[in-house]
Amino acid sequence: MFKRHNYALGLAWLGILFLVPLPFVQTVDAGLPAIYNDERQAVLFGVITYVWMLTAIYLSTRPRWLDRLIGLPEMYLIHGLLSIAALGLAYLHKTSTQSQGWIERTGDWAFNLFLAVMLYSLLFLAGWLTSRVPPLAQLKTWLEKIFKHEFNVWVHRLNLVATLLIFIHVLLISYIRAITPFLALFLAASLGVAASYAWAKLGPRAAGRLLANRPLTPGVQELTIRLPRTQQPALHAGDFIFLSFPTLPGLREPHPFSIVNDPANDRTVIRLAIRGDGDFTRQLASVAPPQPVVLQGGYGRYQAFLREQQPAHVVMIAGGTGVVPLLSVTAAQPQQPTTFFYSARTAAGLLYPELFQAWQKRPAFTVFRQVGRFSDDLVVQQLPANTAQTAVLIGGPAALARHWIKVLTQHGIPRGQIYYEAFTW
Repeated sequence: MFKRHNYALGLAWLGILFLVPLPFVQTVDAGLPAIYNDERQAVLFGVITYVWMLTAIYLSTRPRWLDRLIGLPEMYLIHGLLSIAALGLAYLHKTSTQSQGWIERTGDWAFNLFLAVMLYSLLFLAGWLTSRVPPLAQLKTWLEKIFKHEFNVWVHRLNLVATLLIFIHVLLISYIRAITPFLALFLAASLGVAASYAWAKLGPRAAGRLLANRPLTPGVQELTIRLPRTQQPALHAGDFIFLSFPTLPGLREPHPFSIVNDPANDRTVIRLAIRGDGDFTRQLASVAPPQPVVLQGGYGRYQAFLREQQPAHVVMIAGGTGVVPLLSVTAAQPQQPTTFFYSARTAAGLLYPELFQAWQKRPAFTVFRQVGRFSDDLVVQQLPANTAQTAVLIGGPAALARHWIKVLTQHGIPRGQIYYEAFTW
């Protein structure tokens, strides 16, 4: 049963919350002069705060090795919750210690900046929160008309300034500088994360060219991108990439989009189907080929999940453009017994009907396509008898995923056999 659960996610939480801060806490605790015993706990809170902030910055670089283990949505969730926890510890540190001069100023500036960015980011960048609180989602939609995504990303990067202020704050404290083992760890970790961040932002990218850009349905564009054979990203079926147009204002910040095609068939061509929801995606309709593009990726765990599960049968449930990564997965597995449920709000929203018509010729492929949501009874009735050997992939809005996860777990499919990749950032 080990394969039924993502134990890597639990280990990631354990490592980030406890194991990573441990050597920093131990070295400070062992070297702190007795005169500061009254503030010992608050000092340790400050140490953990800084380590967690460094970890959050590292997670923001989207390390691909960790994505393949736990998934980028989970990484972003950890990033957000870790930042909130760090802010709470920073408050306890701030209110339980005494300092003066530049030590006090840098600490206060960092805390106030971190707090402001956190409140702003919770609305604009924490999709895991706004997707669960409808009033916040409505407020976010309204404010996005004023505050564009690129501006929001740059505001979020002020966390780097806050972290730099804490770095200076620590170096100004003489009794902390005197703890040599801690100082060595502190400098090594700070420089290591700074180097990782610089590499993630300035390192090599896959540079391609937009070959075609056509309306697939009203509000959905299909982009076809050509990559040189010498710059092909490591892509699996079901993956997503981060796309940007370096020469076009408003389109220079990378955005995530799932690939439609199976990259194993031709690694020089990537197809994307993108709905125009935000300021970035709405501009895509006006981008004329040929146009240089930059790609980062691939990311995603759909294929890794199936390799871990080794299911006898796969059930796929998709809504709207959430079908895109599942199309890629289906194309890559012609022999896999599959039951596919695909719904959209309108008939025009049911993408790529020709693919489903072709796949229906497969001996073990069944598809249900309709306008409007499926009834719970229909989906439950079509589940394989052997649920222990069934894996479920879900693509679509977060509300759709939460609903079907609840229904399926109530009808005998363990949560560990269901995978959903949320695009809520």
